[in-house]
Amino acid sequence: MDSIKSLFAPVRTVLEKLGILSPQNLWNDILQQHWRVNAVLLIIITALFGWIIMLTLARYIDLAPVKPSDLLDGVVSKPGSPPIPPPTEIVSLRVYPIKSCRGVELQSTRMRRTGLTLDRNWMFVTTSDYKFMTIRGDSSMTLIDTALVEGDDPKDPSNQQLEISIHGGSPDDRIRIPAFPTQEWLKANTTLRPVEIWEQETDGYVYAEKFNTVFSDFFRKEVALVYKGPTKRLNRINGQKDMYGEDIATNFPDVVSLQIANEASITDLNRRLREKHGEELGAALTIERFRPNIIIRGREDHPWEEDTWKRIRITTTLPSENAIYKIELDSIARCARCQVPNVNPDTAEKHAKEPWDELMKFRRVDSGGPAKFKPCFGMLCIPRREGKIAVGAKLEVLETTANHLYSVRKFADL
Repeated sequence: MDSIKSLFAPVRTVLEKLGILSPQNLWNDILQQHWRVNAVLLIIITALFGWIIMLTLARYIDLAPVKPSDLLDGVVSKPGSPPIPPPTEIVSLRVYPIKSCRGVELQSTRMRRTGLTLDRNWMFVTTSDYKFMTIRGDSSMTLIDTALVEGDDPKDPSNQQLEISIHGGSPDDRIRIPAFPTQEWLKANTTLRPVEIWEQETDGYVYAEKFNTVFSDFFRKEVALVYKGPTKRLNRINGQKDMYGEDIATNFPDVVSLQIANEASITDLNRRLREKHGEELGAALTIERFRPNIIIRGREDHPWEEDTWKRIRITTTLPSENAIYKIELDSIARCARCQVPNVNPDTAEKHAKEPWDELMKFRRVDSGGPAKFKPCFGMLCIPRREGKIAVGAKLEVLETTANHLYSVRKFADL
């Protein structure tokens, strides 16, 4: 009893100072003082015991506030959000070592926070101003082929080579450079200097003239190959810190590290184009025109459902390693499109209208910033973790949203 009295001693002292209680025994006060005393003490005692009960229950039930890191382990379905689609699988992995040039299709690779290994590590610049080159300004860039080839020692992955050639050109129209150049090699064969991409300055290792001659001849102007330098270049637009919540380094993509596309969506687009043009456009459009890194199978009867992704998880099982890799990604924005998909990657010919015109009819689905004037195809994503990834891996949608707004809405507000 004495211990209980001591527990309420501070309460009694406060009430005495307020003149509510006289300095008498607490229990007599409860029974004899004005009804207001009983009411005040009853409220305090009830709140105290309620707090004790909640602390006890918290040992068995998770009553703590939910943090984003907690949500990564499971599906979150919020009232009013679009439905969670069933899991699907990855059917293709692609990297584009040189910005705006032809890519390489892989069976497996490693996901880094900067994107897939080797993706957009290089770009071409014009040496008159050291500004980046893009298909938007020169569609012939898609005729620069890239390939990964083994070096002299196949057992040494650091000796892997990047072969760069002119599509349909002679064997002389190609060079080989280290896919993973060492600092020693870069010091001997490049010059570190400022370069510009999307009106932002970063640094890059500019390759010596002997590596660039074949490409200067092809483009009919002086150009240089550039490898990303040591200064961090950060994700842009929805991926920048004030929108995403943290700074994430990247190489030479337009916006962020990674783009994911849905095979079911390109199938739907091709169906619409056939209904509109018949066989006039020739072969169906390939997903390569949209230059995604990861292509999923999706559901043919639910194209474009990637529009609602917010968080996804990729699970890759590698029996040869007795390992399972789980990589979570944030889907931060829809990919607003320019007219690059109008360029045929096999010929560099740009169609005057398609698929831009058709996409503009039904894919203006985002009213944020410049996206309100453009069609959307694919999702821009930022990996939360790193690990291996392979064709056949499972992709699960963990959370959806109907609130994507390009360049306007923060990820925390989706």
